[in-house]
Amino acid sequence: MSLHYERRSNEKGILSIFANIFISFIGGGVLGLPYAFREAGVIEGSVIMAVIGFISIQAMLLIVECKYKLLEQRSQIVKNYKAHKRKPDEESLVIDSSDIITAKIQDLSYGDLGYFAMGRFGRMVVDSVLLISQVGFCCAYLIFICENLSDNIHGITLFECLAILLPPLCLLTLFRHLNSLSISSLFAQCSSLLAFAVVFWFDFQHIHLVTIHPKKISLSGLPFFLAISIYCYEGAGMILSLEASVVKEKRKHFKKIFIWTMMLVTALYITFGICGYLSFGPATNPIITLNLPKGKALDFAIMVKSFLCLAMFFTYPVMLFPAIKVLEGYFMQEPEKTFWKGNVLRFIVVLSTGVIVIAIPNFANLMALIGASCCTLLAFILPGLFHIIIFKGSSTFSLRAFDIFLILVGIIGAVIGNLDAFNRLTANDSSHSSQHGNITTILS
Repeated sequence: MSLHYERRSNEKGILSIFANIFISFIGGGVLGLPYAFREAGVIEGSVIMAVIGFISIQAMLLIVECKYKLLEQRSQIVKNYKAHKRKPDEESLVIDSSDIITAKIQDLSYGDLGYFAMGRFGRMVVDSVLLISQVGFCCAYLIFICENLSDNIHGITLFECLAILLPPLCLLTLFRHLNSLSISSLFAQCSSLLAFAVVFWFDFQHIHLVTIHPKKISLSGLPFFLAISIYCYEGAGMILSLEASVVKEKRKHFKKIFIWTMMLVTALYITFGICGYLSFGPATNPIITLNLPKGKALDFAIMVKSFLCLAMFFTYPVMLFPAIKVLEGYFMQEPEKTFWKGNVLRFIVVLSTGVIVIAIPNFANLMALIGASCCTLLAFILPGLFHIIIFKGSSTFSLRAFDIFLILVGIIGAVIGNLDAFNRLTANDSSHSSQHGNITTILS
């Protein structure tokens, strides 16, 4: 009986780890993948997605390895101290202090890792990039909602959409604890998964109606697809939280489950992107939901868009939460005692996302810009750099070579991706604009 219970408990723990990882990587960026495949081509896109997926998985696991290396160093310090015959009270003090340090390392954040590797400068770099990326994700959510609202409500402008959305979002960001947003987060994830499933179903139903030849390999679309791929896989900022959320007894399974889950996520990314592109061909929009046909009555398209808009709306305050915490840490010494200042700070950040959306009102271009700038740093450059520093003197040649390879991939990806993103943002060609606008394909 106890053996059966233990087996069921173990299965439940593994499923919980799988679910947390899976949900963390299935977000709004997936909706831009069909358009990315349109830009790059099926073969090139599939290869790039698989390669970026492999490198990203290895890079995120390096971050976890850095955490355990710090734990190992702490254990060695305690052993060395015990080897010297100290007074009992001194030994007790060191052990108690080391236990506190161990507890803190167990709950290590990415910024803390930067501090251990490079001091205050390391923490500041990580916090700054995380801040920009989280705000960027929130802007992408706003663009998505505005695009879908304008697609279904004729005559509504971007300013009117933002005027409707920003006030309630300001109120949602007033919550001081992430637990208060758990219900909205759960609702958002359920809505997203349901909507993605319906889009998948529609792609498979409709794919045989469109007679197109898949785009051949296109080097011109490589930088854009590369940036989008990096955006989709960016999980370096939450990998330590995911690992720390697993109960201690199950953490030995985390690496294996993480790899298999990410392989499944990669397969879904490629399948979703290819099916979406093959279903609509050259008419594929930056947001795939804009391609769903409008019916005369209540139909799946409206349901999908409604679910996704609600999901993005309720995910917005969750995604903005880490950014607010970073800003409070730098600008407010005691946030709990200066409640009104915290409220003002939240309002300013929310309004700033609205200003950014007005400046860059294109979902795909904003995704590419975030991917090329922030995500390359978080996913490739910083993990490789931190791993070199923390494992200094104990790393093998192959590991050091991989660390350097990661840094080089990040730098090259950042340069190429940013140049392409800025070119797209500054392009004034009318045909280019028409491809990136709010086009709804009416299917017969």
